[in-house]
Order: sequence, then structure tokens, then C-alpha cells
Amino acid sequence: KKPAKVTIKKPQSKKKAVVVTWKPAKNVDGYEVQVATDKKFKKNKKSVKINKKKAKKKTVKNLKKNKKYYVRVRSYKIVNGKKVYGKWSKVKAVKTK
Repeated sequence: KKPAKVTIKKPQSKKKAVVVTWKPAKNVDGYEVQVATDKKFKKNKKSVKINKKKAKKKTVKNLKKNKKYYVRVRSYKIVNGKKVYGKWSKVKAVKTK
């Protein structure tokens, strides 16, 4: 069984960074946060893995100033030593400061 889908809240803008907040899912081992400059996550994609079950916030740094970024999150579970990913959350947009 796949891990639960994550519900993402509106990301917050920081100076050359984005703060991503989500509602923690049950029975997961961690999360993956992705930030990109296009909606399809093809250009300037940045992925960050979080290995904490109770995590609900992550700051993605080293982004470009005054640029629109799209954010999504998914959870994962380790089953027989392999990571099984859940579905991506809805995509939210944010502009950096």
C-alpha cells in the first residue's frame, strides 16, 4: 500500500528561499519536497529529502531573487528496504523576495 498523499499549505516567501509547510501524514518514514520554475517540474528543479516522520516544514534555500517557483511534496515509506512514494501534493506557486 502506498503512503498517504500530503496536503500542502501556501508556501511562504523568504529572501532567495521558500518555506514549505504541509500537514504530516500518518505511517510514513519521510518526505520529498520539490521546487521548480515551471509547473511541470522540468526546469531548474530542486529536490530535498526529509528523513523525519513528524516533519511538517522545510526551507528550500539558494533560489533566485524575485522569481516564481512551484512547490510540491510527497511522502515515502520504506518497505523491504525500498522507498515507496505516495502521490504528489497539489502544486502551489510562490514568488521569492
